[in-house]
Amino acid sequence: MLDVYFHSQSRIRRLRRGPLAEHVDGLAAQFQPDSYAKNTARRILSIAGQFSCYAGLVGIAVEEIDEAFVEQFLAGECVAEGLFQDGPMAMRHMLRYLRKHEIIAPVAPPPSRPFASTLERFNDYLFNARGLAASTRQTYLGRARVFVDWLQKRYGDEALTRVAGPDVLEFITEELGRLQSRSSRGHVRSNLRGFLRYLHASGAVAEDLAPTVPSVSTPRLASLPQRLEWEQVRALIDSVDTSHPDGMRDKAILLLLATLGLRSCEVRTLRLGDVAWRAGEIRLPRTKSRHERIVPLLLEVGAALADYVLHGRPGLEVPEVFLRHGPRPGTIMTPNTIIWIVRRHLHRAGIYVPRGGAHMLRHSLATRMVNAGVPIKSVADVLGHASINTTAIYTKVDERTLAAVALPFPGGGQ
Repeated sequence: MLDVYFHSQSRIRRLRRGPLAEHVDGLAAQFQPDSYAKNTARRILSIAGQFSCYAGLVGIAVEEIDEAFVEQFLAGECVAEGLFQDGPMAMRHMLRYLRKHEIIAPVAPPPSRPFASTLERFNDYLFNARGLAASTRQTYLGRARVFVDWLQKRYGDEALTRVAGPDVLEFITEELGRLQSRSSRGHVRSNLRGFLRYLHASGAVAEDLAPTVPSVSTPRLASLPQRLEWEQVRALIDSVDTSHPDGMRDKAILLLLATLGLRSCEVRTLRLGDVAWRAGEIRLPRTKSRHERIVPLLLEVGAALADYVLHGRPGLEVPEVFLRHGPRPGTIMTPNTIIWIVRRHLHRAGIYVPRGGAHMLRHSLATRMVNAGVPIKSVADVLGHASINTTAIYTKVDERTLAAVALPFPGGGQ
């Protein structure tokens, strides 16, 4: 079946190496009934072939393959080869195929977690009493689960009856020590306080321990925004191959992020009716600050958008501009899609940035504007900041102004 997707016989021979050699063709056969796009199937099969070679080099037998070994492959080979996006998808297909045909052992049932019923009731409380969205509830539950796991290792089944203020302080100190960003530290503290308040209100804990979670001061402008030099931004945009619909879509997305400073959520939810072609504007009624924001439709952005809408966008009757392509086209449902589009093209352009994502391009635009002498209020308006204090962080990278106020080095040194 590999010859359906690959024409090179040497490539096919490479894919049939390793302990999974006799199963790669079977994996290929399952894609036709499911109507997978050829490019998607090729990527999956290529990574499956690499995985088989890796298993052979390590000396692991087929029946020994499990999630732990797959994670080892993903963390090593896939990251080294830049396959951090397609690797997990390919491995899910491979594991599903191997288990379906009883080649490897089925997934072991997850061990019972301590205080599972308490966490379930906490989830019900977050939904029914506080009306929190599913993603927010998952964040609260994740933090709560880490906390009860930590307590269970210390006190066993008596964790909730024996927990006290010093335990909370020790736990939060360990957690904050692992985190760098101001927002992450704030979320950990607020999530833990919410869980502790619930434990006291539900009677699980006799004392309200929420006040024992310390308030740690982290200066707002303590860090620098991650950004690219403008030459790198241009190289990133110019590197996109627009000979296929994916490239048309991705170039338009990158231009909206990099030249207009849109947030990833604004790009993902952009609707056809938001683009006023004749007026040369884009109206953003659903911004983070909940105020309508109007940005100019720059010539390059307008040309890329028109190219995608006219020649690349699937003909679905949905209002969103940017769609998911492939055999099952649809709207882009997850915010991570925009992030991975940026990361994929950063990798293809040979630009390495740790944790580079959509917001980095917004930071790059703001930095360029500040360095060009644009007033900070104008920068705030372009970015849609409700408060100018939010934009103030970019003054830390204002090279022109900082150079003017720099003091001479003592003694006249260079």
